[in-house]
Order: sequence, then structure tokens, then C-alpha cells
Amino acid sequence: MEKEKIILDVDTGTDDAVAIIMAMLCQDFDLLGITTVNGNVELKLTTDNTLRVVDYCGMGDKVKVVQGCDLPLVSTLLPWTPQSTGIMTAYTKNDIRCIPRREGMRTGAEMHGDHLPLPETTLKPIEKSAVIWLVETLLEAEDHSITLIPVGPLTNIAVAMRADPRITKKIKRIVLMGGGYLVNSRTPAAEFNIWADPEAAEIVLQSGCDITFVPLDATHSAYITTEQAEKIRAIGTKEAEFVASTILGRIKGYVNRDRDMSQYDGAPIHDALAVCAVLHPEVLTEVIECNCHVDISGGYAYGQTILDRRELKNGEPKNCKFALKADREMFFEWMENILKNSADK
Repeated sequence: MEKEKIILDVDTGTDDAVAIIMAMLCQDFDLLGITTVNGNVELKLTTDNTLRVVDYCGMGDKVKVVQGCDLPLVSTLLPWTPQSTGIMTAYTKNDIRCIPRREGMRTGAEMHGDHLPLPETTLKPIEKSAVIWLVETLLEAEDHSITLIPVGPLTNIAVAMRADPRITKKIKRIVLMGGGYLVNSRTPAAEFNIWADPEAAEIVLQSGCDITFVPLDATHSAYITTEQAEKIRAIGTKEAEFVASTILGRIKGYVNRDRDMSQYDGAPIHDALAVCAVLHPEVLTEVIECNCHVDISGGYAYGQTILDRRELKNGEPKNCKFALKADREMFFEWMENILKNSADK
């Protein structure tokens, strides 16, 4: 069977790390490269964390890592926006630049930390911008042959589409982790990945590509429990140990802040579910096909994924699939089997 050609686009914190491990170990994938973007933590950290994961798994000679955009397209242009004060930028006399986050303005670092608890690495990203690499890689491919899996803000993908719209016909589909319908995170209306760069998300939605959202509604229904994490740990490989420890750390974080997860003794591993859904779309349940736009107006709903579920004769065409739930047991079994199979090699 021909392997699925994929490109991962990440803002590597904890769940990205698990997604990267799953993508690298899964024998059904041809992982063409991993691009990094500003998001959970600042770009130099998302890149370093990605390289640490690749090195830890012994894949440094097989997997390209390419550093991408360090700022959102629009949302940090004004110094007083939540993105400017809350992500990783500061306004300094006619200059908006990427610097360490201000004290008290933490975002993903509470859950993810700055550096993953992995050894430092000497691996480096390739000497090319992720946007240029994406354009070149996609233009060289056959039409509709490469699946993109963005699991962070969509800045790299959007800029590449704006730089050369021809790449859209090379994309087989986009399976992205982001958005929310009844569940949100960064604000009452918006999930973090979309909120961090709403304009980029809207560009991708208007691209005409085959798009599947793996939103918080789905990822929260596919939480992994402490008991399941211990089953992963029992596999005995260093990859399994890291995945189990990462899940347990996330459970601790969610139990302290999320009423539902406290009840279930579990945590969502958002980004890994998107990777699973590429090979097993049936893991996503209650999938609706609809028209979706992202609020880019700058108000209270900035970054909200707005689903139009009306069946209007003259309504806008449907532009995505949006999953409302996921099969929790199937997701866990997929992760467990990949880690077990890698242990047998």
C-alpha cells in the first residue's frame, strides 16, 4: 500500500510532541518534513522543541525540520491587542519584534513549558524559510498528492498560499487541529490556534482545499486517561515512556483547571488526534459538512470559527468538514499500536 505523503506544521509543545512521534513512527506515513510556527511558545522554542523530539527518536537523518513564521499576519500589528500582549511580542518605538513573553502574559507555557523535558540537541533546521520550502515542495509534487496537518496557528500555510496560489491544487487535503463549536479555550468564543492568527485561518478556509477541522469538541471527547497512559508506559520503549509522561503531565494540568477532565481523570492530546484522523477519518464522529468562516473583526468573537449549518438554497457553499466528537477508544488503540509496533522492530 502506498504511504500517505504528509507535512506536519507544528508549534511544538506537549501535544505536538506526541503528534510528531506518532507521525514519525507510523509506517503508513511518508513524512516529507516538519515546519514550525510561532504559537504555544515563541518560534525559537517551537523549533528547538521539534528538533529535540526528532533527535530523541533517532530520526535526525530522516526528518527535515524547517523554521517558519515568527509572528501572525495581522493580529500583533497594534501593540494593545490581546495577541500582542499575550503571545510573544512587544511594541518598542516603531518596531514590533519577537521577544520573550512579558511576565504575567503567559499563554501555552503554563501547559507546555518553554522547553520539553528532553535532552538538548545539536540538530538544526534546514537553511530555508518554511514558506519557501512549502511552496517548492508542493510545486514539485503531483496534483492532490500531499496532505497537510497543521496543528498550530495557520500562518505558514496561509503565507505560502498567498505567495503562490498554485500550491493549492497540489494539496490532497488539510486536516487541521483548531477551532471549536461548543468548546473553546483562549477566549469564550475562540480556540487558541485559530485565535493566534485568525486572518491566516480565514485565508486557508477560502483556499478551496479539502479541509477537515479536528476542533476542541472532538479532541475533548477523545481524552486519554491515567490508566491508558500507564498502559502506554508499560510498552517499555523510550518513546512510549515520553508519551506516557507527557500525557500524565497534561492530565495534571487539565485536572487543575477543567471540570470535565477532572471528572474523567484524563486530558485531550489534541494534535495527535489530527494525525490519527488522516489515516482513520472514521475516528471522527458526528462530522458535519458546512460553511465556516473565522471572525476577523477584532471584537469579542475575534478568532471564532463560525459554522453556518443552515440549509439555504442560495447559501454559501460548504467549505469544510467539522468534527463534533471522536471515538476515544479507537484513538487510544491507534496510539498504543504504533508504539507497540515500533517496539517490536
